[in-house]
Amino acid sequence: EIASCLVGSEMCIRDRIKRSFFYMVLDIKVRKEVKADFFQREMILDDCFGKDRNNRTVYIYRKISPIKELSLISYLKQEPKVVIGTIRFYRVLIEQFHCLLLGPLAVDKHYQGKGFGKKLIQQGLNLAKENGEKICFVSGEYDYYCHYGFKKLSSIKLNIIVPGPISFNDLLIYEFNNDAKNYLKNNSQLSPLN
Repeated sequence: EIASCLVGSEMCIRDRIKRSFFYMVLDIKVRKEVKADFFQREMILDDCFGKDRNNRTVYIYRKISPIKELSLISYLKQEPKVVIGTIRFYRVLIEQFHCLLLGPLAVDKHYQGKGFGKKLIQQGLNLAKENGEKICFVSGEYDYYCHYGFKKLSSIKLNIIVPGPISFNDLLIYEFNNDAKNYLKNNSQLSPLN
């Protein structure tokens, strides 16, 4: 009951923001995810990817907890408790080399195309670089992620094997220092961290 009251109260705030959306200047902020964000985050993910999203191949990599300092929420400065967007990063392995897997990234459908996802990706990648990460993968649309520096594996002549089909039939790579080939062998398998 408490959870549904919280969600209901946040939904009222969300509706108020939607109604006044066109009259305000968007002041998009990003913060670390907290436990109180759980229900709003899950609703956004279900709305964007469907309630069966956990059946996708990419979710075998998400059985462990996400990296806490790279689990972020975007929101409007005026309403910091209302989740508009969410991003997480998970640790994965290629051979014995630790890499990141970005995702899921989702933005409330009423705010898509307004910069909430962009802020999350930029801040997430910046924090990852500060943490000394070398490589990040994403299973996503190339036309969207190329704007942030993600490349098709084929463009750097690298083939990575994943167990099962992945979304959009391509795994994309982000090299923090343009040196992935120094760390990854061709035809290596992307494995979940157990």
